[in-house]
Amino acid sequence: MKPKIIVTSPNSKFSKLVRQVSREKNIKVTIIEAILEEAASKVFQAVQSEDYEVVVSRSRTALIIKDVVDIPVVTSEFSDFDLLRSLWEAKKHGDKIAYFDSAKRQFFESEDFIDILGANVQVYEYTSIGEFSEKINQAYAHGIDVVVSCSEIAKNLSQDLGMQALVVSGSYRSVEQNLLRAEEIVAIRKKDKEYYGRLSSMMQAVSEGVICIDQFGKLILINDYALHLLNIKRKDFPENSSVTSNEKLIHFLETPKDTDRVFKVNGVECIVHRVTVEDSNDFFGDVFTFKKLSQLQQLEQKIRTESYKKGLVARFKLEDIITNNVLMSNIVERARSFAAVDSTLLIIGGSGCGKEMLAQGVHQASSRFNGPFVAINCAALPKDLLESEMFGYEDGAFTGARKGGKIGLFELAHKGTIFLDEIGSIPKELQARLLRVLQEKVVMRIGGDSVIPVDVRCIASTNENLQEAIKLGEFRRDLYYRLNVLKLTVPSLRERKEDVLLLAEYFLENYNIRFGKNIKRIPKRIIDWLISYSWPGNVRELENFIERMVVLSNQNDLNEKWAHQLIIEADEGIIDSSVDKIGVKLGTLEEMEKQLIHSVSELYSTRKSDLAKILGISRTTLWKKLNQDD
Repeated sequence: MKPKIIVTSPNSKFSKLVRQVSREKNIKVTIIEAILEEAASKVFQAVQSEDYEVVVSRSRTALIIKDVVDIPVVTSEFSDFDLLRSLWEAKKHGDKIAYFDSAKRQFFESEDFIDILGANVQVYEYTSIGEFSEKINQAYAHGIDVVVSCSEIAKNLSQDLGMQALVVSGSYRSVEQNLLRAEEIVAIRKKDKEYYGRLSSMMQAVSEGVICIDQFGKLILINDYALHLLNIKRKDFPENSSVTSNEKLIHFLETPKDTDRVFKVNGVECIVHRVTVEDSNDFFGDVFTFKKLSQLQQLEQKIRTESYKKGLVARFKLEDIITNNVLMSNIVERARSFAAVDSTLLIIGGSGCGKEMLAQGVHQASSRFNGPFVAINCAALPKDLLESEMFGYEDGAFTGARKGGKIGLFELAHKGTIFLDEIGSIPKELQARLLRVLQEKVVMRIGGDSVIPVDVRCIASTNENLQEAIKLGEFRRDLYYRLNVLKLTVPSLRERKEDVLLLAEYFLENYNIRFGKNIKRIPKRIIDWLISYSWPGNVRELENFIERMVVLSNQNDLNEKWAHQLIIEADEGIIDSSVDKIGVKLGTLEEMEKQLIHSVSELYSTRKSDLAKILGISRTTLWKKLNQDD
């Protein structure tokens, strides 16, 4: 479709020329033969009634039209050659020539031009139609012979006073250039409109409010989501209107630049973010994005749910650790203190005593609680798989590697905590790589050639004697000291007998709910056995025992037969109690006695006073026996 163009014409000769050019170039134009405010009024009426796309007009007339319409206005001027030709023609009718224009041209202030033309050219400038009569009378009083103007009005007024008058009609080429320029502007504007339309459609698809404001406080864009939240109709707040005129939007300007702010929009709490768009030299405006606070909360819940599915969220807090034991309570308090720093933590304790629960609690109590908690069992994976899981790999790093590569667990734990369970089982070859990550805080993927910075707190755990592993050359000494900055030694369940019944009742309540049972008490026979049993599998073994007990019970009580069977199975080694048995090498009585004391010391990992009580000797005797060969 051809663009619809308005051309204002100051005289009939120019109108005729425009019609000729537009016809030959197949350009659709509407000609309004008027100047200045009269032309502006007629153009305004035409634009209001039809969808014109551009206006072509001269100098001051163009300036006046720009103030009354919101479509492009192409300012066209007659060429210097056109004026020179008209002035040369005027010279044939007299030596004193007047040139009338709505904007004085610098070209005619040159004395050189007057010398070349061989005539006196005087310029009269006018700013409105009302000035024409006055200026023409001045020219007549000055003895002007010929009046040259682009306006038909000037020609008529001059001839009424007896002066000769010529009209500058312009040239075919200048008219052609101006019309082609108008067409080009329409084409560019059409492309901009299409681009803006696509951008606007994209903004409509965003699930949050978007408002764009220019440097003058005028609205550039507002999407439907924002209109809905603000309860504003688009027709009541059109684009290019001032934001300060709307009381609902003026509050957005109070938001500090490049920050988030919470405030109510029509009674709904929203998070508003303001971004200033500028470069080193210019300020272009602001972009505001906002959405309901409830939406952000739902999004956060979704992310947390997905993280739970991936196992990247800690489920336990330090408050979830159940104990009446003084030693265990002190460990929990120390863990709370350790949570305030980012130092590496080593947790030592037997299998099933709650090391990971303690690690999760430290993470939850730390400043990283909103970050991921990534756990990996170093004993559960072979060397090659453990390396790729921990550090990740690049595309094509090895046969069978996933296309596109894979992110490692250290990268997944960025801004959070990584828990390395059973750290003593990590192969010696990987220990050097792990040490570098802990020291340098960077990771290099398998097959990669660049390092990736990671901000991770490391918590490791072990049920092995790492110092013994160091002596045997199975564990690096430098890695041990890097891990053992902070240390927690978790007592076994047999060292916290007061917690056995407390934990048993807690597990009983949980499994009652899970299996739909209502067992109100644990049989006395089982209680006595629970207290006397050594629990080599620690809390995990106790939990498994209670689960088995609830499964085998009827709705309210445990059958005596099943209670007896549970105890027999435990004593027979299904729940292994071999940890209560100590073996020694044959030797002298003194040598075997020393072996026994050291074995019991390692088995119970307790204070010397408690160890002396277990052995039935005094602390002094115990000290002498432990140090008699030292």
